[in-house]
Amino acid sequence: TPQDSEWCYTHELGRQYIDDTFGDQIETYVEENVIPEQSDEAAINRLIEKGCDLIFVTSSAMNMAGLKAAIAHPSVKILDCSLNISHKYIRSYYARMFEAKFITGIIAGSLADDDNVGYIADNPVYGACANINAFALGVKFVNPRAKVYLEWNSIKDNDSEENLAKKNISIISNQDMITPGKSKRKFGLYKASDSDKHLAMPVWHWGVFYEKLIQSIMSGSWSKDEDGDNVKALNYWWGMSAGVVDFICSPKVPVKTRQLVEFMQHQIMEGGFSPFSGELYSQDGIVQSDDNRSLTPEEIINMRWLADNVNGSLPHWNKLNEDAKAVVEVQGVDNIEE
Repeated sequence: TPQDSEWCYTHELGRQYIDDTFGDQIETYVEENVIPEQSDEAAINRLIEKGCDLIFVTSSAMNMAGLKAAIAHPSVKILDCSLNISHKYIRSYYARMFEAKFITGIIAGSLADDDNVGYIADNPVYGACANINAFALGVKFVNPRAKVYLEWNSIKDNDSEENLAKKNISIISNQDMITPGKSKRKFGLYKASDSDKHLAMPVWHWGVFYEKLIQSIMSGSWSKDEDGDNVKALNYWWGMSAGVVDFICSPKVPVKTRQLVEFMQHQIMEGGFSPFSGELYSQDGIVQSDDNRSLTPEEIINMRWLADNVNGSLPHWNKLNEDAKAVVEVQGVDNIEE
């Protein structure tokens, strides 16, 4: 539910944004407490029975349920919130969160104690490596000596925050949004040793995403993407320039750092800079040697390497908790070994 999941909470804020934006033009419904591969098909079918003609499935673990419903009900438009799913019957949507992670890394690197920074990730799925690496590249952008210590919340019996505390790491990037029903308020980029002082927060603007897709249906441009039997697999992958990714910086961050952050954010939005441009090095060696080239969207989505200043690795399948396995089974990066 939005109360116990920050991911669901961000999507619920998006739904409320649609209610406020479109008023009586749009009627929205929500299904909560949906369990992948158990109650997801029934939940989608209930929405279809209510007359919903546009359905956003907010978890990649429910992709198969969405796909089945899309095939059975071709008049219903169904989108799955995931990366790297290509099927003509269901479209996918996601945000270029790595753009905001790069800027978060700039702040973390400039404030790093003893040149060490912590990064707590959730699941090793498509897009996770891009977020981790963009953050690490942002850290390196301002502090070439700094190391990023990677922890995974999805590993069984693993206390990520305690592990970082043992290394005396206080500047930490954690989950992007608060979880309303939980007492812990550790989110975004914060300094753990200073009463969890928050420094910055990347923002998923799902409401803007939903609004753009709804407007495409109302204007008829959605249908133009369909050509009879030659329906293409479409993935919507928007970022800062589209307004679906944003960034909040605390006034506690030094003025000069904030000025640099604003400049880099503008450059990314205008297409003048990409976090994955120029020479890039992984833990295993050089990935990109051309100073004049940036990684393609496909290379970013399918990324399964970690930057050379990251201390950590992708977790083995056997170490993941059961919730993580359900997601990784559908959207896990290629080298998560079973």
